Amino acid sequence: MPKMKTAYFYGGKDIRVVEEEIPTPGAGEVLFKVMSAGVCGSDLHNYRGYRVRDDVRWQQGHELSGVIAGLGEGVTGLEIGQRVAIEAEHLLGCGECRLCRDGQYHLCADRGVRHGVRQGSHGFSQYDVCISENVTALPNNVSFDAAALVDCYACGVHAINRVPDVAGKSVVIIGAGAIALTLGQLLKANGASQVILIGTREQSVGLAIGAGSADVGVLGSRSEPLAGTQDSGFHYGSVAQNPVKAVLAATGGEGAAVTFETVGGQSQLIQESVAMTRRGGVVSVLGLFTKPQTIDPVMAMEREVTIQWSNSFSSWNGEREFVTALGLLTAGKLNPDPIITHHFGLDDIAEAFAAADDKRISGAVRVMVHGF
Repeated sequence: MPKMKTAYFYGGKDIRVVEEEIPTPGAGEVLFKVMSAGVCGSDLHNYRGYRVRDDVRWQQGHELSGVIAGLGEGVTGLEIGQRVAIEAEHLLGCGECRLCRDGQYHLCADRGVRHGVRQGSHGFSQYDVCISENVTALPNNVSFDAAALVDCYACGVHAINRVPDVAGKSVVIIGAGAIALTLGQLLKANGASQVILIGTREQSVGLAIGAGSADVGVLGSRSEPLAGTQDSGFHYGSVAQNPVKAVLAATGGEGAAVTFETVGGQSQLIQESVAMTRRGGVVSVLGLFTKPQTIDPVMAMEREVTIQWSNSFSSWNGEREFVTALGLLTAGKLNPDPIITHHFGLDDIAEAFAAADDKRISGAVRVMVHGF
């Protein structure tokens, strides 16, 4: 049987690339050669020891694209050799519950399980198998790297769908990673008048502005006073600023109509998000926190700020948000190239994760792994 390379994760920094048989697609499944796979922030949670799994070993890689190499029984509308984008299989719902029937399969209580079998994408491999409904033909003007970033864009599409119309409004993004930068481009495409992005590294904040993900950049500090602005009008530079004061200054003292939190982790950021949001505004939380958050309910109630959560993506008004994101990318309304900063071969996946883990040293935003 033909062999392929694939990466297994054993917890922490123990990542091993081994050879095993290329999988065979079953009924309704597609076999594809993986061309690009992104290292998502959620992939790093076990790597950093934030989340402990019971598995002895597991596979990862849900931001991916490829070329069809085989079709299982009953698959129609797809061809061998076709370039494709892949929607993450861990978002599959049972297909039968109320939420799945409503198109909100990402909220299914049995998410990631289909017919009693745990599903998942294995992008850090040379080949993978996926159910055909999650395979979408890729237009020739969309690169494999860009297609692997559609997962990030789809998360932004979902977050924007859940908040009030952003057209003509000032909005804030806390964070300067791939989710933040893809979200910023989507907000501009949806007509936001001013996107203010807060990051902790000058390089990433500057990259966000250059990528069209932000109009105003804030080099954040939670202890330093607000610094002056440069002649360009961008509120970022070599001097750290107080993010809340910077946002208030950029919005005439009112605050943001919507504040999107994209960092998560262990920082206390939800309260900070409330403090920079205008009265009657919305805080949308995309970041996955690994530490409980403390919120001042008096401030939130006084301002009647809505705090809502945005979990991955599914469908909206009958259209899959993954397809919506791919459509915007195909139409040239988004600019993925500056966001993809690093490339590694599958054999060097440990180096890829190290770069993604320590962005202050590597300067990485989104790291791509390639098995070819």
